[in-house]
Amino acid sequence: MERAKRIAIVFAVLLTGAVVVSLIAGFEQLILHPFALIGSIALAALMVLIILAVALVPSRRYTGWAHMITGPNGRWLFLLLIVLWGIGMAFLASLGLGPQQAGAPAFLGLFAGIFLFMGFIWSVIGE
Repeated sequence: MERAKRIAIVFAVLLTGAVVVSLIAGFEQLILHPFALIGSIALAALMVLIILAVALVPSRRYTGWAHMITGPNGRWLFLLLIVLWGIGMAFLASLGLGPQQAGAPAFLGLFAGIFLFMGFIWSVIGE
């Protein structure tokens, strides 16, 4: 069992190395464009802060923002946000951009949609 564990660790390290080597060209392009680098770091930090705030809710007895969005009016807030998200994603699709231009906004829209739909489900069930 110990031998299998060591082999698995070696395999994981080699696989991580292969992924890092395959992503070097993308990181070089990102470093050449400082606005994109700073923007991607800022968006990643924002997502981490949102996930952290949500993850810390169960450790506290009462949080005002969680009670607000899980209350009776929370579902209407999320419904409005989902409609606005749908309009934004339809607008992005109507621009007729190629995958290079529309890929990043569409990916961010995907994450926003996940948060909105999960929030809507949470507000309906949490009532």
